[in-house]
Amino acid sequence: MLCYSRFWISIGALTLAACQTTKTSAPPSPTKVPCWLHNPVSSQQIGFIGTAAPFSAIKDGSIIASRQRAVSQYTQYYGLPSAHEAVKTLPATQNSFTLKNGQVLYFSEPYTTSDTLYTYVSTRPALNSNQCEAITCNFNLCEPKWLCSGENNHVIGASYYTASAYQQLPMTATNAKALAGYLAQASVNMQERYVESFSEQQHASQFSRQGEVISSDYQHPLLLTQSCHYGSTLFSAYQTNLPLNKQITQQTWRDIQQYQGRSVVMGNFGEDGTIAPDNLISSAIKYAIRDALVEIAKSKGVTVSASSTLLNQNGSYYLSDAQFDIQQTVSGQLLDLQINYKEGFPVVYVWLLEVN
Repeated sequence: MLCYSRFWISIGALTLAACQTTKTSAPPSPTKVPCWLHNPVSSQQIGFIGTAAPFSAIKDGSIIASRQRAVSQYTQYYGLPSAHEAVKTLPATQNSFTLKNGQVLYFSEPYTTSDTLYTYVSTRPALNSNQCEAITCNFNLCEPKWLCSGENNHVIGASYYTASAYQQLPMTATNAKALAGYLAQASVNMQERYVESFSEQQHASQFSRQGEVISSDYQHPLLLTQSCHYGSTLFSAYQTNLPLNKQITQQTWRDIQQYQGRSVVMGNFGEDGTIAPDNLISSAIKYAIRDALVEIAKSKGVTVSASSTLLNQNGSYYLSDAQFDIQQTVSGQLLDLQINYKEGFPVVYVWLLEVN
């Protein structure tokens, strides 16, 4: 059930500006990580990342566990039989493994941070000596470009710190799959009400929305292609198999309302101070996408009922009451994502392209 209200009253604002002198120092050296950590998929190869806690009571337990999780992603993505037990018996010093179908997989040397051990698996050897700068998300500059390009058929999963740090990356996949269910097909059953009143003393308006947006059950495998960090939050781009009507080219999505005859709509969450019940950025993104799906549904058709009242008691008074009933099944493609923070809480904007 989705239910919230907004209330606007015009007020004056006083802005104060201040200056301060700060002492600058040389910026710290950028952190270097294996290139596959933020870009497991490239034009040369497709790979998968497995994670584990960096310490284990079992000899080489962390390496084995991360390899099992990486290979499990590979077999699930390609629809192959599980190789979980076979990887378990593989010596940690052996960096290759042959599946039952004859395909040889290669393991990277583990990359370890203070709280997570990462292993990369691919059909080609991957060297940790290939180092790249750790990638930071910059939503204002749309960097990396996949955050707002809309060129690829992808969905973005986000995760803040998890109870076990090594689960942060897998959690982005879980959250991305939930969003993919909304984008693939969502049933919108919503009522919006707009009440506006005028008098000699004031003008007031109130908007409320009540109803639900139900997602489909997305069961297809996702492919992690890229990732970046925004503070303590990890954002990951996952390629989906959602249908695209036409190939799209990069646009400034925030400035247009239509593309190739299809609606481009914005959804937001948190702009009016609303906070997600669990205060998670992944939930805020979900609610913003649901808001955008409602806008797509409205563009396809609504039922409107309205009434107005005019009274003349000690001065004129006018009241307008309009109700919009929305019942549509819609799909969308994620084009752009913008995240700001207001008083410590996330404000999320998304732009979706209507999928016919």
